[in-house]
Amino acid sequence: MIPPSYVLVFFIAFLRLFMSKIIPCDRPPAACDKETWKWDKYFHKVEKGKAKFVSPLALINSLVMDYSVCVQKGVVFETRNHDFDVLKKEQEPRWFAIVENTCGYYILSRFVNSTDYFWTHVLSRKVHTMLYAKSRDPKLERVFYCPPYSLKNEFEADLDSFIKKAQDEVIGKMGIKEEFEKDRHKLHRPAFRAGQRVELLSYANSLEIRVAHIQEVCGRRLNVTVRKRDYPRDFDELEDDRQAGHEGAQYWIDQDSFMMFPVGWAAINNYQLIANEDYIEHTKKIAEAFDDGTTPRYEINDATPDQFEKPPVDPVKWDKLNIGQKFELLDPLSQQFKCLHVASVMSFCKSDGYMIISMDGPQAAEESFPIHFHNLCMYPMNYARKHGIKLAPPDEFVGKFKWDEYLKKQKAVPVPEDVFKPMPSKERMDMIEVGMHLEAADMCENQLICPATIKSIHGRHINVNFDGWDSEFDQLYDIE
Repeated sequence: MIPPSYVLVFFIAFLRLFMSKIIPCDRPPAACDKETWKWDKYFHKVEKGKAKFVSPLALINSLVMDYSVCVQKGVVFETRNHDFDVLKKEQEPRWFAIVENTCGYYILSRFVNSTDYFWTHVLSRKVHTMLYAKSRDPKLERVFYCPPYSLKNEFEADLDSFIKKAQDEVIGKMGIKEEFEKDRHKLHRPAFRAGQRVELLSYANSLEIRVAHIQEVCGRRLNVTVRKRDYPRDFDELEDDRQAGHEGAQYWIDQDSFMMFPVGWAAINNYQLIANEDYIEHTKKIAEAFDDGTTPRYEINDATPDQFEKPPVDPVKWDKLNIGQKFELLDPLSQQFKCLHVASVMSFCKSDGYMIISMDGPQAAEESFPIHFHNLCMYPMNYARKHGIKLAPPDEFVGKFKWDEYLKKQKAVPVPEDVFKPMPSKERMDMIEVGMHLEAADMCENQLICPATIKSIHGRHINVNFDGWDSEFDQLYDIE
C-alpha cells in the first residue's frame, strides 16, 4: 500500500540534509556500457530542435514489438522514480509521466505535475502501463506511488490527495496498452539460442555451406561461427576467414540473414556441404524424410525450419519466375554496398521459396548463391536508373550498358516488375529525411553497429554515412 505521508515527509527532510538537488535519471550505467558509444549528447540537440532521428516505425524490421503508441507525444505511462530508491528497498517507487519527444527508441518524458524531464529507453523495464502495478498488486506491497522530490512543497502536507489528483489528471489520456507489458517479456525469448547448430553459407565461397554454431544472441542479432571440430579440412587454413571460430572471433548476422539455414537445408537442396561424415549422414536422413513427406528427426541442438519464419510466398508471383530472367542486385556478399549489379535467376531449390541467383558475367556460376523469394537484394530492371543509383554492368562488358540492348543480345527477359515487393507507403517514406540519425550495422564489418546519418534517399534505399568516416565507406540500405 502507499506508505503513510509522515514516512515520506520524514524522508524528504532527510534528503534536504544531504542533497541540494535530485535529478531523475535512468538506470546507472552498467560496466559493459563503458565500451559502447552513447547518443547522450544528441539528446540535448533533439530538445532544442537541432537534430532528428529516424523513427523505428519507419524501419519495420527493426521493431522487436509494436510500440507505436509509446512514441506519440502526450502518451502517459508510469515509471520508476529514482528520487526515492532508498526509501524502501522491498518496494519500487513509481510516478506518472507524459511523453514529450522521441529519439529513436528513447523517449523524452516529463513527470506529471512537474517540470522534471528525463530520457529513457521505451523498451526498458522502467516503462509501464498506467496503474499496471496496482492492477497486479492491489495492496501495493511491491510498488508505491510517490511524486518527484521537486514537488515536495505541493505534496508533503497531504500526499494521498496529491496522488489521487494526479491519477485523475491522467485518466482518459492515451496510454500504453496492457499488451505492451506482455510483449516486452517476449524480447527475452528470441527465436534462437546460444549453442544451436545451423548451416552457414560460406562468405569466402558462396558455393559451399558449412556447419556453424550460434555463440551469442543479442535481440535479432546472432554471433555465428564455424568450429574446428565441425570442419573436416585444415582449420588453420581459415586463419583469415571471418566466419571461422578462432579465439575471440565474431560473425554477427540478423536472425533473418540469407546466409543462415536450418540443419539439413544443404542436403535437401543438393548444395555443397562441408561437414564431417556423421553430420552428412544425419542430414541425409533429414533430406530423405523431407522427400518422403515424413517428420525428420532432429538432434536437440539442431536449428529447425520452424525457427526460420518467412512470409508465405505468393504462388502466382512465384510461377512468374523463370531461369535466365534478369534483374538488378544489391550484392549481399560484396565489400562495397554502393551500387546495383546486373543479375540473373540461375535455378530453383526444393525448399519452398528458395532460388539460386548470380551476377552476370564469366564467373556467374562460381559466384552464385541461394536466396529466398522474400529478400532485400533483388530489384526490378531500371530500378537503379529511376532512383539515382549506379548500376554496375557485368564483368568484361564493353561499352555503355543499356538494358534493352543487353536483353536483346542475351535473348533474355526481365523478372516481371509485379513479382518484386511493392514500394513502402508514402507515410513510411515521409518519416525518413536526409540528415536524420540512426544506428547502422556495418555490412562489411558486421560485428559493428555504428552511429550514422542519412546522406541521401534513393527509392526504398537510404545512403548511409558512418559518422566520422569518409564517404568511400557509405553503404546502401533497404529500409525494410
